[in-house]
Amino acid sequence: MQKYIISVIAILLIIGCNSKKTETEKELLESYKNEEKTNPTTIPIQEPKLEETTKQAEVNEKESLIEDEATLWESYRSAKAAATEAEAKGEYEKRAKHLQEAARYANALQRFDIEAWQNNNAGFALIQDFKKKTNYINLMNKLNSLKLKTEINQFSKETRKLLNNEKEILLEAKDYLAQAKEIDNNLEKSSRTTTIVSNIIFINDVLNFLEFKDAEL
Repeated sequence: MQKYIISVIAILLIIGCNSKKTETEKELLESYKNEEKTNPTTIPIQEPKLEETTKQAEVNEKESLIEDEATLWESYRSAKAAATEAEAKGEYEKRAKHLQEAARYANALQRFDIEAWQNNNAGFALIQDFKKKTNYINLMNKLNSLKLKTEINQFSKETRKLLNNEKEILLEAKDYLAQAKEIDNNLEKSSRTTTIVSNIIFINDVLNFLEFKDAEL
């Protein structure tokens, strides 16, 4: 009987200890939670503000586009100024290169009407270069003034030989004008359209003249 009483007391002591241990763990856990709430060094986890970030990205992109557009216009005007300077010096080939550069900037700006004009102007600049290097106007005026067929045949032969020396200039001009026409075909018709066609016709007429045989004249 005494042994039974001792066993019961031991069991009660174990239960009491476990109960106190459980209560102690609960108190520590509550204390930790309270400390976490009041501790100013604790960094809370925040959800990313996706909407605000997206809006800011859109603003930055818009500002970047405006800046890029301003830079493109500045570059376009610089190319045009360089083309004007080259024309004043009679450097038509250089003028054509600067006008092609201006056309590329116009394309980047999506001003395809301006791009078409600058390609046309580049082609026309080379036509001017061709006329200057071959003395084309004076040659044609003299050819048209001749009356005798033998004189016309002889002078035409000499003229074709001179013009053929600069034929590559016309072929390059034709490429620029072809680009201008391709762009213009997608735009509303205007005086630009007739100007481009007129320059293409001139080049084709000269190239046809260069292909004539002496016997055909």
